[in-house]
Amino acid sequence: MTNNTKILYEEKLKSLADKYESQGFHVLTGLKTDELPFDLGNYQPDLIVTKNNLGFVIEIRTSLSRIYVERLQALAEEVSKHPGWRFLLVTLEDIEGKSLPGTSEKLISWQYLTDQFVQAHKLLENDEIQSAFLSIWSIFEDALRKRAIDVSIPIERFPVIGLIRHLYSLGELSISQFDLAQACLEVSNRLAHGYIENLNLPFVHNFDNLVRELLTEWKVEFDVSQLSSEGLAAFHTWFAEFYAAARDKRQELIQNLINDKSLLLVLELAGDLINEKLKKESNLNDKQVINVEFDVSLFSPEALATFRAWFTEFYPAAWDKQIEKDVTQQETLLSITGSPTLEPLTDLDPWIQSLIGVIQLGEENTTENYVDYLEEKYG
Repeated sequence: MTNNTKILYEEKLKSLADKYESQGFHVLTGLKTDELPFDLGNYQPDLIVTKNNLGFVIEIRTSLSRIYVERLQALAEEVSKHPGWRFLLVTLEDIEGKSLPGTSEKLISWQYLTDQFVQAHKLLENDEIQSAFLSIWSIFEDALRKRAIDVSIPIERFPVIGLIRHLYSLGELSISQFDLAQACLEVSNRLAHGYIENLNLPFVHNFDNLVRELLTEWKVEFDVSQLSSEGLAAFHTWFAEFYAAARDKRQELIQNLINDKSLLLVLELAGDLINEKLKKESNLNDKQVINVEFDVSLFSPEALATFRAWFTEFYPAAWDKQIEKDVTQQETLLSITGSPTLEPLTDLDPWIQSLIGVIQLGEENTTENYVDYLEEKYG
């Protein structure tokens, strides 16, 4: 690190530390690996800041060059395993935010971006080509930043050119998508600097299709990642049937989903007129699963094949993470309650009970309780 670079680094470090402290964060610098709140191997962060239930592990870089994003992504994933914690990468080339990194950031939802895209597409249908392009570009940039956060790639504050290049290098964009995105970036930059750009309709249509594909793919993957263990298992069963089904059978399954969504809509509109028992019997709690299934059922054959490849890799990994989470929760329960009994375990959700409920029934009448449990669960 040259003297000038070192000075820039130290100034940024002090500036960040002072700003976090001014907002009530507890700031730690210069921590050794054995002083970190959890094991990150040999990694030493520049800053650790905590406040209430929030914690940020922060690395500062003076330049975007020579950043090994794959390594940082692995760190971000490890940090995110701990509730309330997040890994942040801060560089001198970041876009300026209204707040400190990680604080008071309102993350745009995929549904919001999808709704905005529908409005932008209407501009294109009305031949308002330049307005449509600029609106779609804004949505595209927001989608890139949200995707980076969703998959723990800590580059959401990078300039858009860095976003595009790193997401491409990590396989989030195909080469054709990358080429079109770069071409659109050049057009966007010229328009932003006041130059007149004669946009042709086919070019904007291609960009419109690109953003539509990415929004659909990334929204569904995010929604699937947010499903509960029971919901994920239910979706896995449905998807296996749907993917293997013939065309006429798929149409039948899609019609079933349409009927389910219609029922859920009626129940939502009814609101308080429906009691809790009816809501449960009508599978209102399954709305998220039904919505995901419906979105997937509308994929093109190519998109469906791509999603299947992703889900085949995601599903066992998600199951392993859930087991790790449940084990952690069990260890926390043991540390708080000492010798566990049947009574506190009944307060846990069914998924955790199925994993640890039987094992931790207590020492009294273990065999008898185990038989009762099996009879009650399986008949």
